Amino acid sequence: MNPKKILAFLLLISILILGITLTFPEKGIVISKDFTLNLHWSFNQLQNKDTIKHADISKIIDINKQIIKTNISKGKTIKKEIKTQKTAKSNIKLLKENTYCIEYPSGNTNILTPFFKKINNANKKRVRILHYGDSQIEGDRITGYLRNKLQEKFGGSGPGIMPAVPTKAESASIIHKISNNWTTYSSYYKKDSTINNKKFGIIGQFSKYTQKNNAWIEFKHSGMAFPSVNKFTHCRIFYESNNSNEIVKGYLDDKLIWFEEFSKTTKTRTIDWKFNKYPKKLKIVFEGGFSPNIYGISLDASTGIAVDNISFRGSSGTDFSKTNFNQMKEMASFLNTGLIIFEFGVNVVPYQTNSYAFYERALIREIKFLKKAFNNTPILIVGVSDMSQHKGTHYISYPNIEKILKAQRMAAKKTDCAFWDLYHAMGGQNSMPEWVFAKPPLARKDFTHFNRRGSYIVAQMLFNALMKEYNNYN
Repeated sequence: MNPKKILAFLLLISILILGITLTFPEKGIVISKDFTLNLHWSFNQLQNKDTIKHADISKIIDINKQIIKTNISKGKTIKKEIKTQKTAKSNIKLLKENTYCIEYPSGNTNILTPFFKKINNANKKRVRILHYGDSQIEGDRITGYLRNKLQEKFGGSGPGIMPAVPTKAESASIIHKISNNWTTYSSYYKKDSTINNKKFGIIGQFSKYTQKNNAWIEFKHSGMAFPSVNKFTHCRIFYESNNSNEIVKGYLDDKLIWFEEFSKTTKTRTIDWKFNKYPKKLKIVFEGGFSPNIYGISLDASTGIAVDNISFRGSSGTDFSKTNFNQMKEMASFLNTGLIIFEFGVNVVPYQTNSYAFYERALIREIKFLKKAFNNTPILIVGVSDMSQHKGTHYISYPNIEKILKAQRMAAKKTDCAFWDLYHAMGGQNSMPEWVFAKPPLARKDFTHFNRRGSYIVAQMLFNALMKEYNNYN
């Protein structure tokens, strides 16, 4: 082909592309209800390349690393904690000056007082914290580090309440294995027509084994865990059984220690085992023709703080009222719960709308349900974290995050809950890309979830905020 014709052809294509980029609507062209045609980039986006600024999170990260430095090697989570290089006085000063504080939207600054009273007596009686959340806390992220800090300060040990069947994201705190004949039923998954009740307990699920074989659950030390997690001395199995022929056996380090029959009951009951040494392995074996409903297994110390990681993957925090209220209240009565941490929101963000009044109403309903079931236990609502979407050549915050945050804050106000604004604590608008691109990274490349390193920073900030309120109380 003639070189002049090639050049003319290329110029024509360039002019056409430039024309399209100059005139193409920023919001795309709606082809159908379910499909919108978008350009990957536009002329305006290229022009504005340098005007989109990411939040500066360097101070947030540096301060929390100074307060407590953690040694994390590639492929291995926590091996040990390194003593901070700063003095205790300088750490206290950093906390006072830079802690992102807990809010009291209703104006009641005494919301957390019952919790603080309980933890002041945690050396006499175990105090439980339920950390509810979505996939942001899955695998004991955030919860594990927060648990360690609280147990260091107030005593206690163990990973808390575990489901019979481990969640999809493996916990770094304990190795959890099961036989292959278990089935789990959940309040936050698609409704199962074979289940004719809503008895899901406080962790939103129960598990049953098939009748063909015996079933077992095993807990072992994890090399990635904080030391206190492995030092539990009390095991409780929460269950309901329609038969009295099932037997449960307990093995500590492969030695049979217990042999017990389930009680026939339509109420939630527990089997309690206590032991004098910290087991390296605990195996629970179930025998019998009919499986009881297993609502959870707690591994704790007798005193101190217990912190449970209860993740509802895919939930927006609106699934609690799907549970039978009386049964949840029954199970809650076995626990000395001092605080409920309620951390949801990332599953609401992708569904953009002008108003989130519907979400506010749903949260109010769920929080009232929890308060009633847990005898008005204090609740701390953690606001939604930043999330980024890919726009042209940039990652920017979803435009609806602050609307969701407002709905969460208003729900806290109308239900007399404490509130901690994670979105602004982590840096605010366009902060998630900085967590993702930090060296080493502090968040995953989905621009939604913190990785384990980032989770420690978030947990440290939340711990700082709680301890500031606790010190004010004292």
